[in-house]
Amino acid sequence: MPTSDSSPNALNMSVCYFGTFESQYPRNRIFIKGLKAQGVIVHECHVPLWELQEHKGASFGFSIGFLLRFIYAQLRLLFKFIFQPHADVIMVGYIGHLDMFLAWMLARLSGSKLVFNPLVSLFDTVVGDRGFVSKSSLKGRLLLWLDKVTCGLADLVLLDTEQHIHYFKEDLGIKNSVFQRVWVGADDEVFKPLAGGGLDGQFNVLFVGKFIPLHGLPKLIEMAKILECDKAIRITIIGSGQLQDEIHKQAKELKLSNTQFIDYVPYEILGEAMQSADLVLGIFGDSDKSRRVIPNKLYQALAVGKAVLSVDSPAARELLKDNETAFLCPAEPEAMADRILEIKQDRQLLERVAGQGADLFRKSLGTKALGKQLVDILGLDLDD
Repeated sequence: MPTSDSSPNALNMSVCYFGTFESQYPRNRIFIKGLKAQGVIVHECHVPLWELQEHKGASFGFSIGFLLRFIYAQLRLLFKFIFQPHADVIMVGYIGHLDMFLAWMLARLSGSKLVFNPLVSLFDTVVGDRGFVSKSSLKGRLLLWLDKVTCGLADLVLLDTEQHIHYFKEDLGIKNSVFQRVWVGADDEVFKPLAGGGLDGQFNVLFVGKFIPLHGLPKLIEMAKILECDKAIRITIIGSGQLQDEIHKQAKELKLSNTQFIDYVPYEILGEAMQSADLVLGIFGDSDKSRRVIPNKLYQALAVGKAVLSVDSPAARELLKDNETAFLCPAEPEAMADRILEIKQDRQLLERVAGQGADLFRKSLGTKALGKQLVDILGLDLDD
């Protein structure tokens, strides 16, 4: 591939952001806003589908109802695409595996480059991480096939970490596709530096996220019980999902006195919710996927100017440095609790790490920075 010096002016580039992608998901919102911030013309060819699915992993069971909604969505996408201006690039957003077949056909007919932004492997998410089905099941084999075929259709596949790229190439066996890493980042119009933390002399620890195996909620509950030794530490857990009943039962059995649960906070005010935290927690799951990803909430916390504590993983080490831009530790309740107690006792270190994390975000992880990276990548000759 030629260097980005040969990239066309962003103002001369147009992108069709295509599919039944989840329109409010941060990965899609940030890519669209980032490209527009760089002067790229973005046509959103979108038909809602995944916003209507409460449990998205289960949708890949292909019920008659889902198949009918999907077929109708594809027909609507085709109709909308026909009446949109030509685009240099067709980019299929997350969740978009099923859209890739129509997108490939349209890309070949229009002469556009086809870029796939899957964010995750369906096989890894449904089979490996959440354990909905076994890898030898018909559904498991179908999801693996979808991962391989859809990546093979694309001229370029965008993933969030080098660890993720390695997994797609080596574990899934997708060796002939072209991959590029683009950080997840955060929407800096929603997540801004805010004053707060340490309210009423307390040390406030915040977790935000879905109750799925990736996040390691059972360990967080055990950690919270250990931290009852320090009455100044208060823990807030915002979220719900697959493991919700199990987690609430665990907390009740342990009779937690330092933890409050909030089912939901709107995305638009999540940054405000973070302002009362001294420390934001990342992921602490046991799955292999937890070693390959950096979750949305870590970027969002950096954007707000809050220090983060997450599992010490190869993916985290691609972006973050322990005791410099974040705090990293083993995914064990005792280690997590010990680290929080240490951080609480060193307010100067906490503030320094939070500040350096915020600097990292401003330089490389905001909407405009990611848009610039996308422009450079999309300006390359993808056939080389």
